[in-house]
Amino acid sequence: MKKILLVISIILLSIALCGCEKTPEHGSGKVELPDRYYGSNGFIESDKEEIENLLNKKESFILFTYNNFCTLPFPCEKIFEEYMTNNKVRFLSLPFSDFKETSLYETIKYAPTIVIINKGKIESYLDAESDADFNKYQDVTEFSKWIDSYIK
Repeated sequence: MKKILLVISIILLSIALCGCEKTPEHGSGKVELPDRYYGSNGFIESDKEEIENLLNKKESFILFTYNNFCTLPFPCEKIFEEYMTNNKVRFLSLPFSDFKETSLYETIKYAPTIVIINKGKIESYLDAESDADFNKYQDVTEFSKWIDSYIK
């Protein structure tokens, strides 16, 4: 009887752990951004209406939302800009005060952050309150590894 309970516990734990893992909806396993985000670099200033419109159209994009101040030792914006320059890709950007008025704020409560949107849904994001994500805000190599694991 104890063995059966142990096996059932292991199976339930495995199911729970697999259920928490984020996996892209695409068969390729990576988010494919529209061509308009490639070929040049830099932030594309956006507004809350445009973000909601893109979400409703189930588009894929990368969003940088930021505070007007940054308390990190090395401004994360520089890390993101270096990545965009190296990869000739563009991110949308939106002040956090406007971000709070989007539906994304239901899930993401802190900035700065990078949000990867896949077909109108949050695929992944950097958590400004997480020690695990701190290096991704401070080192372009760490940020690149993270974002490249999601983007085609």
